[in-house]
Amino acid sequence: MILTKICDIYIKLLNVLILIAGIALLVAVAIQIGGRYVPFIPLWLWPMEIVNFGLVWMIFMGSVVALREKEHFTVDIITGILKKRNIPALNVIVNVIYYFIAFSIALVFTRYGYTFFREWGMIQHSDLTGLNMGYIYFSVPFAGVSWFVLLIESLYKDIKTGEFLMNKEVPL
Repeated sequence: MILTKICDIYIKLLNVLILIAGIALLVAVAIQIGGRYVPFIPLWLWPMEIVNFGLVWMIFMGSVVALREKEHFTVDIITGILKKRNIPALNVIVNVIYYFIAFSIALVFTRYGYTFFREWGMIQHSDLTGLNMGYIYFSVPFAGVSWFVLLIESLYKDIKTGEFLMNKEVPL
């Protein structure tokens, strides 16, 4: 399926961006620490902005990757019970509940995250660098849309392969 191939490429890109953001965080924090304790390194404030922007984006990109790999939320008690007993009706109920909750959260993040970004993020600017805070706030609707697309792909694959009915580790 073409959606799966697109999602594979998208997740690889997000993994690279997470790595870049992590390296930027390390460098920015090292500059801040060096500026405090090493006399010849100036004490700059802009690395604090890098840390804020990078950390927020790393969290949301990481949540997208974790959702795709079904490692974001799991309920061990339910999966333990489902592994011991093969009850297809219970598996379907748990999967329906999972997808309902996950799609609901994705829609809330998309709808209200966009409103938050448009009404608040676009009018605020950073005190230190003057950057528009919309760059940070856009991470919320970005995550919501990404979760929604990846949940559609996951639901399609689960129904197509029959995993929707089978015993498996159920993410919640």
